[in-house]
Amino acid sequence: MVTQSRPSDDAWLDELEARPAHPRLHGVLHGPLAGPLRMGRRGHAFAQTTPGKIIVVMVLLTAMLLAAGLSMSQSMSSRNQALDTVREATEPMSAAAHLLSTSLLRADTIAAGGFVQPGPLSHEDAQAYSAALDTAVSSAGEIYKGAVEADTATSERIEELVSEIQRDLPVYAGLNERARVNQRMGNPVGVAYMSEASSIMRTRMLVAASEINALTREDVAKEMRRLSEPQWVPLSGLVAALGFLVLTQWWLWRVFRRRLNKGFLAGTLAVVVALSWAAVSNYQSWRNGSVEYERAAKPWEELTVARFDALETRTDETFALLRRQSVVHSSRAFDGTYASVSAALATAEEYDGEQQLIDDARDALRTWAYEHNELVGALNTGSYEQAAALLASGGGAGEAPFRELDAALSKLIASSREGTQAYIDASLDATRQVSAVVALLSMLAVVCTWLGIRRRLGEYL
Repeated sequence: MVTQSRPSDDAWLDELEARPAHPRLHGVLHGPLAGPLRMGRRGHAFAQTTPGKIIVVMVLLTAMLLAAGLSMSQSMSSRNQALDTVREATEPMSAAAHLLSTSLLRADTIAAGGFVQPGPLSHEDAQAYSAALDTAVSSAGEIYKGAVEADTATSERIEELVSEIQRDLPVYAGLNERARVNQRMGNPVGVAYMSEASSIMRTRMLVAASEINALTREDVAKEMRRLSEPQWVPLSGLVAALGFLVLTQWWLWRVFRRRLNKGFLAGTLAVVVALSWAAVSNYQSWRNGSVEYERAAKPWEELTVARFDALETRTDETFALLRRQSVVHSSRAFDGTYASVSAALATAEEYDGEQQLIDDARDALRTWAYEHNELVGALNTGSYEQAAALLASGGGAGEAPFRELDAALSKLIASSREGTQAYIDASLDATRQVSAVVALLSMLAVVCTWLGIRRRLGEYL
């Protein structure tokens, strides 16, 4: 008789080893992931030791230092490029817009004034007229180029307006040429052609130029305000990195009971220099690009508007004579221009404009006002020949008060623009080399801290 053996009490363990409850999970854990998991457990165990903690802290510190330095470096590099665009494209575009407006209006003023004097347009006036049109053409080209390079939110609109002016310029010049031909032939229709040309100038070209002026000025002001704002996020990153660096040194002191670590002190100094450099650069950018720029831009804007008003008022005087119309509109326009120019000169004086030019402009304005009153009196009494003589006074060898005023305003505008450019340059200088220096100091801080901790780690090895 054969006796059947009973299974032992621990036979179930053999069954479990032979057949895992979750064979798929068991295969994954004991297959390709077995090595990484084993290394992870060893790494976790090592991280619980003092050398492990030091390594973890150093890795975090390195990442923070590099991230803060890279963030500030990239931010400053972007600001530098944007300021360079403002300097080379946006601001010149705004200056060209002003030159376009004044050149167009100057051409119209000269063309209308040529009909007041008997005979054809003088050689001097003809050259001035051609120069004004040439300046307008070149200014339009500069504006279009600047709009493409600046690539602001208004660039597309500016390009459209410039294209409109460029299409109207040949039409305007052609009508004026017809007007002069008929004037030389003694045909009264010449005035009609000139009036039509002036209408195109005032209702289309100058309106577009005025909008371009406003858009470009706003673009420059907006960019300078944006680029003058403190870089709070990158700066806070450097502050956080510095704080973590100091905290790490305190922790090391608690662990090793040694107060000073030369490597960490050198790294701390590098971060402090980087933070100080970036902070000073931000302050200078804010000061030059916001406070000082706005101070310099205010007289420039007012003077440009005043000069435009003066040119437009001069043309109104001419048309009041040519059309034998009431001078009420011309007088109102002159009163407004007088106030505008006076206010602009007062602003220029307040912001340290050249005093001699301001005095010359005021003298010319008062003389122009006196002659304007005489012109109004002559027109009211029907003395058109006397009015024509008054409008043509100062021509030839001398200069009319209006021309003296225009010349003084032009020089004041140029001086004010130099001031705005100087503050743009100052903001640009404040951002130069900061990007490279901050990145270099951040990497130097990382190297110094690792060199400083090397000896402490060597004590465990």
